[in-house]
Amino acid sequence: MNLPRSRLRHTIRFRLIVGVAAILIPLIGLLNFNQYYAAQVVRKQVAQSNQSYISLYMNQVDGQLEDVESFLMGMIVSDLNLSMLDKHLDEADYARLKVQLSRNLTNEIARYDAVDGFLIYSAFDGGLIEAFSTRLPYPERQAVGEEIVRLLNEFPEQQGIRGRQWLTREIEGSFYMLRLLQANEGVFVGAWVKADSLIVPLKLIDLGESGFSLFVTNEGQPMMHSEAVRNNNIDLSFASGSYSVTGSPDRYLTVGELSRKGGFRLVAIIPEQSILKSLFDLRQWNTAVSVGSILLLPLSLLLLRKTIMLPLRRLLSAMKRIGEGHMQGIPEQDSSTEEFRVVNDNFNLMLSQIQELKINVYEEQLSNQKAELKQLQNQINPHFYLNSLNILHSLAVVRDYKLIQEMSHCMADYFRYIFRSGTSFVSLGEELQNVRNYILIQELRFSNRLSSTIEVPAYLFQLAVPPLIVQTFVENAVKHVLLLDKPFTLAIRGKLESGEREPYVQLIIEDTGCGFSDEVLSVLSEGASLEREDGTRHGIWNTQRRLELLYSNHAELKFSNREEGGARVVIRLPMKMCSKEGEENNA
Repeated sequence: MNLPRSRLRHTIRFRLIVGVAAILIPLIGLLNFNQYYAAQVVRKQVAQSNQSYISLYMNQVDGQLEDVESFLMGMIVSDLNLSMLDKHLDEADYARLKVQLSRNLTNEIARYDAVDGFLIYSAFDGGLIEAFSTRLPYPERQAVGEEIVRLLNEFPEQQGIRGRQWLTREIEGSFYMLRLLQANEGVFVGAWVKADSLIVPLKLIDLGESGFSLFVTNEGQPMMHSEAVRNNNIDLSFASGSYSVTGSPDRYLTVGELSRKGGFRLVAIIPEQSILKSLFDLRQWNTAVSVGSILLLPLSLLLLRKTIMLPLRRLLSAMKRIGEGHMQGIPEQDSSTEEFRVVNDNFNLMLSQIQELKINVYEEQLSNQKAELKQLQNQINPHFYLNSLNILHSLAVVRDYKLIQEMSHCMADYFRYIFRSGTSFVSLGEELQNVRNYILIQELRFSNRLSSTIEVPAYLFQLAVPPLIVQTFVENAVKHVLLLDKPFTLAIRGKLESGEREPYVQLIIEDTGCGFSDEVLSVLSEGASLEREDGTRHGIWNTQRRLELLYSNHAELKFSNREEGGARVVIRLPMKMCSKEGEENNA
């Protein structure tokens, strides 16, 4: 839409762009600068302050491991019992020697709280002399001993085993540090400690609620807290230096220090959230940003309300009134923008056109429905009339004049009901009386082969139903009497049910005939017509169409077969009392 420059500043587009830009540009600039500044300050200050603490704790751990090494070296140099293991002693002396060495190790392990076990290995008998702390259970101590024996048996000359550093090994899901020293030919002394036992509390570092400390191998594999590291996608490779920021969805600062005594490092993992809470400057900056946003927000809301919300509210109110059936347009008044003025004018014009069109369409639909309903009712009368003439003809052939007299009397009442002026509704009592007349005619015709029961409470007789709504399905069921060699039973039941919006009357017609075929049930479930080219078999479709015209989608027809055999038809109609005849005829 091309507008003069003088009117361009009154458009929604212009005002919305100016308003949003005035709010978002400064706010985005402040937030971006705040984010950049916070990230730089947090990473640098926290990493620098905590790096020295991590180094201090790592030196403490290394000192404990160094004390253990000194003890092992001293035992190699000064313990004479140890030097006797490679001598050829008799069995008794060798056993006494092992007992003495075990006592020495047991006495010494109490002095080294960081160690979980001391050991002496002799290749002459392949056994271990061990002493343990009480921290770990026996199965775990046994698994570590078996792994050490395996290492010494399979790789006795391996450089890693005979080197100057502690080894890291994963044994049954847990990590351990091992130190093995060769005392004599085929004799090794050593110590081992579980990584969980060696970790020290980092009291000088604020790890926050979700932070933790752990040992990590040089390859970046966590030696504890593996699940937490994996769930938070924390990278422990330290490829970028002594600290890094990693993890998702939450971010963590990782600070680490390598050990001088082995291929592992001590790492502290600190959540960024706890770091932000400890920085006073960052809180002040966030407060300033929040106050600025609060001050800008009312101005933005006021601008949006005046230019967009009020015109939209008037438009929505008009639409709501139309949805409630009140075809009223938007009152003429000064619009805040050019676009809403055009929308209001065109909306009122469209509404007046819809009113005229709705009236024309409604009148045409009423006329078409009345004509179609009249045609359907006229289609019913010849159908029943021809069937009745066939019954009389069959009785005349056998010359049963007494039966013809009885049937003629029933037919008179029956066709008086059928051929009266086309009405949209009749009482349920009248419909059932007509059905009784029809069944009586058929019982006279098929003596001893047809029986029936009608179980409908009397208080339902004044309910309004379409004429021949039950008769159609009764006639369809009786047709099967000729095809059966056994007695045929017809049952009609009725009851009142409660629905979601209104009560329903339910009518059930059942018989003991052949039932519906699968093909017929498939067609009926789709609501299609069973009418043949010769015009027969149109009764069910006729009934479905009449229910659709009279009740829209509030009536229901269900077709099925009984488990015992025979057909079952369920009719559900909204409850409607039968009023005066003239009112029903005009329904």
